[in-house]
Amino acid sequence: MSRLSAPARVPVGMQVVVHGTAADAAGPGNGRGLAGRVLREADGAYTVALADGRLVEATPDQLTPLADPPSELPEPVRSGAPDDLVVARTLLAAAVGHPPADPGAELTVRAVYQAPTAAFWSLRKPPEQVAGPGPSWLSWEVEQFCRLALDADPICLELLWSPRRVWVSEVGSELLDLRPAFLSQTISAAYADHVLAGFTRLAGDDGLDKEQATAAADLLRLLIDGQALLRGGDVGVPSDEHVERLAAVRAGALPWERVDAYRVELQQQLDEAAAASYLSPGPDTGRVDAWLSDLRRRDLEPVTTAGA
Repeated sequence: MSRLSAPARVPVGMQVVVHGTAADAAGPGNGRGLAGRVLREADGAYTVALADGRLVEATPDQLTPLADPPSELPEPVRSGAPDDLVVARTLLAAAVGHPPADPGAELTVRAVYQAPTAAFWSLRKPPEQVAGPGPSWLSWEVEQFCRLALDADPICLELLWSPRRVWVSEVGSELLDLRPAFLSQTISAAYADHVLAGFTRLAGDDGLDKEQATAAADLLRLLIDGQALLRGGDVGVPSDEHVERLAAVRAGALPWERVDAYRVELQQQLDEAAAASYLSPGPDTGRVDAWLSDLRRRDLEPVTTAGA
């Protein structure tokens, strides 16, 4: 087939140049077309992903093939779509934040997924973070999650200790067993910085609306959770006093000055918990790294066996 001829059918996965109205609609053309790769075919029309990530629709006569489709590449390299990663490869998912009063309300979910090891061989690496499938669902690729959790990111640690689990795979259970390796005295500074940054965004002269009051209460709860982790390595249950004070903040019943004073009080208690903590100064990075390396190797085993 001539390199410049338009094929009757363009295989999915083929690299192409898009010409004509499809290219013009995507942006100003220079007469040479726009490079991309065919994603799917339906009823004689093709969806092409351009090099900059945009999608365009084109007919066969608007496409010029540049190379043969990557039919010899391992399947995991071609299966890195964000939705597929979250739907098919989630290890752990749990609700975080305060449970909504309405049982039918949307949960705020944080999750961890594992991208195929072979997908990292491509020039286009899997995403480190994916939003969705729901409006309040956010997931991290397991390597990125481990980095954040080793830095004592409060939301990542909240996910690990959340009792409201949405999904736990066999590998997700391994991640939960690894929880002690993420704990260290760095929790004190990480939680304090996170909460202070959140309060700085909320600060204002007009008081807190309902959404801001809920956010403030969740930030204060993180300081309480941080104290529990530093003291006993587990989140535990807040005291009745804290439950009542958090409820007052969440209801918007306290002025901003008292809410911020509560933060300062909890911050001081967090510092005291860190000073008396039995936790090591830093997390067990070596243990987490060994587990992650083994996880990557295990993911290759089905591919290696199939090719043997």
